[in-house]
Amino acid sequence: MASPATDPDEIAAIYDELIDTYEAEWEKQGHRSLHLEYYDDDHEEPGSAAINTMRQLAERAAISSSDRVLNIGCGVGEDSVWNARAYGATVIGINISERQLALARENAAGHEVDDRTDFRYDDFHKLETVDDDSVDVVWGLEAVSHAHDREMVLEQCKRVLVPGGRLVLSDLFFHETGQMAAHQADIDRINDGLGLELGAIDSFRETLEAVGFTDIEITDETEPIRPSLDRRHKFARVAHPVGRVLSFANVFSDTQLGVFKGNSLIRNLVEEGVLGYYFVLATLQTDE
Repeated sequence: MASPATDPDEIAAIYDELIDTYEAEWEKQGHRSLHLEYYDDDHEEPGSAAINTMRQLAERAAISSSDRVLNIGCGVGEDSVWNARAYGATVIGINISERQLALARENAAGHEVDDRTDFRYDDFHKLETVDDDSVDVVWGLEAVSHAHDREMVLEQCKRVLVPGGRLVLSDLFFHETGQMAAHQADIDRINDGLGLELGAIDSFRETLEAVGFTDIEITDETEPIRPSLDRRHKFARVAHPVGRVLSFANVFSDTQLGVFKGNSLIRNLVEEGVLGYYFVLATLQTDE
């Protein structure tokens, strides 16, 4: 049986607790991203590959200075700040963690784009702080995998987008819905450890169409992010068993152990050929 939907406060708590772990990595790599890295011949180091994930998605979505972008699940604001810096876009970032929002505002001020960014506490299932027909692009970098009701999220995206507005997402999905039942135990452990609600890309396409999105482009981008998954897996192979011992001395928490195990299981499912990383672009149909 699938695990129940994760409470938003529980999801926020997982990533708030990981911030201290991530900060050392951010300092070394020169960015504040939490997402998977997109490797290619020009981006072979983790720092540049993390920035490349944002670049790849933004270029395919044709982000420009005229765009008003809503970044759902903005984390500590790295991709919001990057779109404001690289393209001059105006960006609203929403998140369910006050700690992460504070870091996002700090990040924007440090890069002198606080006049083009606005970070708000909001749940992407509701978008209570975002007006109807007020944004040109909804951007979600590894966000919708945390949604317990994707149709509800997409309905809210539809509400806030202008007619003809664009939806731009990247995330982990099973390749086919039928593959999920055989892996339910691993899915439950991943969902519990990382605050996810993994789904399948074919089902997601159907939901996009049902909500009213058209010109749907879905590309499998698993290969470029494999090194990122491998890197997390190698770390988890060491950190998880060591962490289980050190947890008795309060060096590693149960949350951190769950994340280590979840990352390792994700990589295993990718290696089995059932889980992949996808870019999704779609347009909100007009009434014409």
